[in-house]
Amino acid sequence: MAVTTHKVSPKAPSQPTRKGQLVPHVKKTLKGHEEWVIDVAFILGTRLLVTGSGEKSLRVWDLDTGKQVGEPLLGHDAGVDALAASPDGRWIVSGGYNGSILVWEVSTNKTELKRVPVSFKGHQDRVWSVVFAPNSKTFASASTEQTVCVWKRETGEIAFGPLKVGSSAYSVSYSPDGTKLAAGTHEHIIVWNTKTGKELLKIEQRAWRVAFTPDGHRLVSGNHKDIRVSDATTGNIIKQFDAHTDAFYGLAIAPNGTKFVTTSRDKTTRFFDLTTFEQIGEPLEHPDGVLGLAFSKDSQLIATGCADRLARTWTVPLSESELQQSTEKLLKKTIIGQQPYPRRAPIQTSRFFDGFDPHSSSGRNNRAATTTRNTDGFKNTMNRLFSRSCAPHDHAPPRRSIPLVDVFATRGKHRTANRHTRERDKKLQQQCPPRKQAHAGASSSSAPPAGTSNAIGGATPATLHAGSTSASAATHRPPSPSDAEHVPDTTCLAVLTSCFPRLSHTRQTNAPATRTR
Repeated sequence: MAVTTHKVSPKAPSQPTRKGQLVPHVKKTLKGHEEWVIDVAFILGTRLLVTGSGEKSLRVWDLDTGKQVGEPLLGHDAGVDALAASPDGRWIVSGGYNGSILVWEVSTNKTELKRVPVSFKGHQDRVWSVVFAPNSKTFASASTEQTVCVWKRETGEIAFGPLKVGSSAYSVSYSPDGTKLAAGTHEHIIVWNTKTGKELLKIEQRAWRVAFTPDGHRLVSGNHKDIRVSDATTGNIIKQFDAHTDAFYGLAIAPNGTKFVTTSRDKTTRFFDLTTFEQIGEPLEHPDGVLGLAFSKDSQLIATGCADRLARTWTVPLSESELQQSTEKLLKKTIIGQQPYPRRAPIQTSRFFDGFDPHSSSGRNNRAATTTRNTDGFKNTMNRLFSRSCAPHDHAPPRRSIPLVDVFATRGKHRTANRHTRERDKKLQQQCPPRKQAHAGASSSSAPPAGTSNAIGGATPATLHAGSTSASAATHRPPSPSDAEHVPDTTCLAVLTSCFPRLSHTRQTNAPATRTR
């Protein structure tokens, strides 16, 4: 299936470096090669980088120190043009200018490479690109002799191929699941099924470099100066734009799928957002043309090989989507996910009234003795009031409803009646005989309960209720808190009379004299 390309606006998108965005800079400069550094590769699971050069050798570098590890690796009879590291971090494959292919094993201590004594014979001309399959057991290669081969790493046999592509093959790339293999050639982009070798797609466009995105849905390719993003199933062009001012060389996609980076003979390395396709920040300037390119597994570093015979590692700027995600994570961590303030430890006052003895006071009369009933209930109630409950953090403690009760007082002497007092007074009313009413028409139910009077003696004499019409009227309406401010004077006198019987006798004796005046 052939897909015809349609020319799209060649204007390259640009984006200024945002405030707060990570500005890329050189981490390490690796010096040692005597010729161009043509390709680079990170060894997964290590802090090592491998570089290949036109001087027919490979070199291994420590990314922490920037120094070379061991001696140069020899074996190629021509310059090393292509490198690839296996996904399991155990193997390196290198392709030479003369068509040779070598495989290197990473030592168990992750500090050196050892050549595997397996021969891979099939290409007769320059190997431009190599790539490992996701299973690390096979790898593919592309050559200018117009063929693509898939090799068995252990035996050196060709798994399928050579695949004739009709023009020079420059690049190869596996889909993330390993079921597809794409090749960029001088005339087409071709996609095969890796199990059957059947051709699935052919896009009519030249591609110096081609790569699957991490989700496997798109293909990113580069030609002379422009970049194309195509649908990996239909081949339709999603985006096309000019990226460089001179010949395009290298392409790599970040493993996290947020961006891709390109290199060129215009001495720059440029980052592009894989969602918006806009350029990220400013280009990374080099003193000469930039050739090799690779991303680290965590997408935090890139390595470049340059015609100035140096390799460099660089920090990576954040894309627009990464900036948004980092902002959302920061907000979630600092605001949404903020833990509640710790609750104070409870104060140990739950047994505040344990030492209280209601029977210790002497000289209590019968009325006071009556109020000491149900002492355990009173103590328990007060202990609950003076204790701090330890409610769980995930919900607020339930609100308690406080019962409303009637309150009576006499001339500043306030007494609060609770639920237990009402029950106690009902019992006393059943034990004591009912009081006589001041008026014949008054019903016994209209009189206030016995427990609502502050008289210390037993029943109040009937003569004390006849002293005022207001007092009589009060016995025929429900009691209210306002009665505490409007209690007749005879109630106070009744208290004194009950305590001092002689005072009552004196009043009765002097009463006629008072009337005669």
